[in-house]
Amino acid sequence: MTNNRDLFNYTANLILRAKPDFEYAREPLLRRMPNGDLVCVCLSGGKTEPANQNLVIISRSKDDGCTWSAPEIIFQHSERAVWATELFCHDNTVCLFLMTYYAPSRYRELILYRSFSTDNGETWSEPQSLPNGIISGSVRQGIVLSNGSWVFPIYWQECCGAWDWKLHSVPNDGIDEKWPFRCGVLRTEDNGKSFHIEGYLKVQTSLWENNIAEYENGKLVMLMRAEFTGYLYRSFSDDYGKTWSKPEKTDIPNPASKITLLKSGNNILLIHNPTMCQEFCDWNKRKPLEMWVSSDGTRTWNKKIPLTKVDEPFFYPHGFVDSQKNLIYIACENSQEHFLLKIPINEIEG
Repeated sequence: MTNNRDLFNYTANLILRAKPDFEYAREPLLRRMPNGDLVCVCLSGGKTEPANQNLVIISRSKDDGCTWSAPEIIFQHSERAVWATELFCHDNTVCLFLMTYYAPSRYRELILYRSFSTDNGETWSEPQSLPNGIISGSVRQGIVLSNGSWVFPIYWQECCGAWDWKLHSVPNDGIDEKWPFRCGVLRTEDNGKSFHIEGYLKVQTSLWENNIAEYENGKLVMLMRAEFTGYLYRSFSDDYGKTWSKPEKTDIPNPASKITLLKSGNNILLIHNPTMCQEFCDWNKRKPLEMWVSSDGTRTWNKKIPLTKVDEPFFYPHGFVDSQKNLIYIACENSQEHFLLKIPINEIEG
């Protein structure tokens, strides 16, 4: 067992170390399988992302995260990059949302798929398109609402000028006013048999890597990464995600980095890097890692809990709340190492 209390304020176990088998590993997706195993799926392959060598790997723990299996490749394409952005588990449904893309175009033409597992993530079905003609976009962390509906944040990139034959490579690493990201949600009321896109959230800059939470029955909040602003943007829904308010800038600092929203009882938890940075993708600013607690839909914060001890970047959190074990499970990374943090639920009280 690898315990890293010198790096984190809570019990932290190493999930994986990329080298020597892989050059790097990004964006962990952490879930508990129906049989109780923990699995962590992430992006790897190649020397960076996006790269056409990008692939998807998985690690497994049978002892609640104390030890982990060596990562194995589960999805790889012969010509295009593959990236998994959400692992959704509810009852016996285990669904992985995947995308393929051509790296030189960055994320302009993400092709969306999903794959199912019926054996706790040991094997996966051949990826297939989503129903209802939804063929592009990046699906993020899904939630089950109080009325039983499933809702998934989604973002996509629009072409507002400079088509491919006029612009071979997109400037600013793909973040450009001619190719802005927009946000919405995927809703399903029949357990994924059909989906509908709701919301069309846009401002002057790109909004992406959105996350949602239901803070009261039918009332949802969405927080979004807003490029070049240094802060998160926010939108609300009062009708189970069918319609959304105009996105507005918050006072929550963000260094152009992914956040995660979780719900625990009457509290909404925001796991993020609360540092203001207007530069694009400065990984050194993705620190510290903290968990903020709100009881009013992220309007105010009752508590701000530091998760890291050291002045080092740990970012792209993902996780879940296990009310039976009274623990919050969070995976985070630094592009080379992935860690699992376990935080007692009673830490967010008071």
